[in-house]
Amino acid sequence: MIAKPLSAEQLDELERMNSMEVEERLAIMTEGRSAEKEKPNRLHFLSADELCRERKTADWLVKPYLDKDTLGTIFGEAGSGKSFLATDFGLCVASNHQWHGFQINQPGTVFYIAGEGFGGFNRRIKAWADKHGCELANIPFFVSDRPAQILEPASIKEVQQAIDELSEKHGKPVLIIVDTLNRNFGPGDENSTGDMTRFISGLDEIRARYQCAILTVHHSGLTATDRARGASALRAALDWEYRLTKNADGTRILTCTKSKDYGEPEPLNFEMDTVELDWLDDDGEPLTSCIMRRVDVSEIDETISLRGTKRIAYDCLVKLGGAGIDVDEWRLACYTAGISPTSNTEAKRKAFKRAVSELQDRGIVSARNDLWWARKADTGQTNDYNDLQNRY
Repeated sequence: MIAKPLSAEQLDELERMNSMEVEERLAIMTEGRSAEKEKPNRLHFLSADELCRERKTADWLVKPYLDKDTLGTIFGEAGSGKSFLATDFGLCVASNHQWHGFQINQPGTVFYIAGEGFGGFNRRIKAWADKHGCELANIPFFVSDRPAQILEPASIKEVQQAIDELSEKHGKPVLIIVDTLNRNFGPGDENSTGDMTRFISGLDEIRARYQCAILTVHHSGLTATDRARGASALRAALDWEYRLTKNADGTRILTCTKSKDYGEPEPLNFEMDTVELDWLDDDGEPLTSCIMRRVDVSEIDETISLRGTKRIAYDCLVKLGGAGIDVDEWRLACYTAGISPTSNTEAKRKAFKRAVSELQDRGIVSARNDLWWARKADTGQTNDYNDLQNRY
């Protein structure tokens, strides 16, 4: 293909030639210009000064929980409410409705690739819309009628084609939700590093096409519930990772377990409220669904007594001041207080780790950069988390 029109001199030259000469001359001109056009960009380096001449700020979708053109995940055990939270997040972005007190910085079209729960999905969406007073006809939120197979290139093209068709009218997506990772994985093993890497590459291909955020919904490990299931290649590739935990009192806590480029945002606590719909079942009874409602830490019932290692760990943290305590200092205090009945160092370490994990899951303690804060327990002692953060 000729890269640009020929000059007047070149056209005059062609007119003076016979047909064979014209073809040869055109081939030479075309080859030269095509080679020039197809010349690849070479790798080059920028100095630190050049990199910092322009201020680059985060392109937030919902500040400070998710920015554009990133890959994130929400993981948790079955029944923790992962899909409800993902649906809630997506509907807020699509409708420009505040997400539990946080402004939507860039509202827009949201696509939800659903792999399960089709039977109750419409009830979930209607419950959200009824509760928030939103008209669904005005919300660019779209749900797939079946899962994708991200490991299959043909399936990726099908997803892109379906998104492109709706994007012509509603705009390109700002967020794509994949629920769940396993059901949209395709013919592979999520425990295989190779297959997981291919899955991530598939998501990156979709993300690069639309420069949007992609949020996957994933299960926690079968035994190691404090991490997402499957190959560790997923976590390594994530920009954002969130864990949703169901507490003993039925509340949920959303905790950021990885933030690649920013400080980890504050944990959020939720309750799942039942919403009665104006739809009736076959027996004439109202159908119901649930929505996520954010609750303040002070609203959470922490009357369940702390016992054993959890009590020792919490009391030690409070005695140390309860705010901005170094993890090593806290651990040593717990060892001294007898968090393990044995003198074995490894047994003490495991006891401390389990106690801290359980306290954190219940929202009683929180951490930033290996510094710990006591938040609330049934001792009647309460530390204001934001105030403590400002002091340290």
